[in-house]
Amino acid sequence: KVASQIRPSTFSVVGYAMSCSATLGDALHRFARYAKLISSSATVSLTEDDRRLSLTFSFDTGGAPPIFHTIDTVLAGLVCFSSWIAGKQVVPIEVHFKHERPADMTAYTKILKCPIHFEQQEDCLVFNSSDMTRPILSADEQLAALLDNMAITQMAQLSERFSKKVRNCLLKQFADGEISRRGTAELMHMTERTLLRRLKDEGTTFQEVLDRLREELAYEYLRSSDITVQTVSSMLGFSDASTFSRAFKRWTGRRPSLAQKKDKTSSRTPMVEDTSLVG
Repeated sequence: KVASQIRPSTFSVVGYAMSCSATLGDALHRFARYAKLISSSATVSLTEDDRRLSLTFSFDTGGAPPIFHTIDTVLAGLVCFSSWIAGKQVVPIEVHFKHERPADMTAYTKILKCPIHFEQQEDCLVFNSSDMTRPILSADEQLAALLDNMAITQMAQLSERFSKKVRNCLLKQFADGEISRRGTAELMHMTERTLLRRLKDEGTTFQEVLDRLREELAYEYLRSSDITVQTVSSMLGFSDASTFSRAFKRWTGRRPSLAQKKDKTSSRTPMVEDTSLVG
């Protein structure tokens, strides 16, 4: 019932870009390219040859058991939406589900109208290549290109938000005294592999995010007159002060003890008003 009600607004900018595409194939390529804007936990891979176009879905549930009703809705919803924007029914060649066959198949056969395979290695929709040339009723490639730009901008913003979430999780781990990739992934309810992949998509790594945060915090902590390098090292999750010192020197070119002395000296220097420009 949910799948049959999917409309452009359901998929936000992605749905509108799909409905402005020239052909169904173009629309499905856009769906796969911008799937993260629809669901941050879903990854969609598209493969294509002369006979078929396949969309393979991967859902990161952070270790929790997947809810197969959600997966069913996503796949069936894309089939229904494809028919809606094309103006006539689009029937897949076949559909694969990882979950077990349900006792009642009525809704599946009514919506999908094709061979359906359960207990498969992946959740997948397979379309006939001949259907990919079907024109979209509201095709407007100029508008689709503008929507592409919006989607690309939102994808970049999504990546930035993800880095910020990683950073916030690291701050929590600093407070708890234990810092790890695994711990960060658990706090974000995803697998470690997905955490690293999402950071790679953004052009960074877990270690780089951690190092940037440690460097910023180190400067803040070293400004305090009553804190030792050993204490800062412990607060930032380093095994010992020498390891922290080497890392700090790699970041700044100087040892933390020297940086601390410089900050203390600067804080004692009196402010002198510059009157050289006063007329």
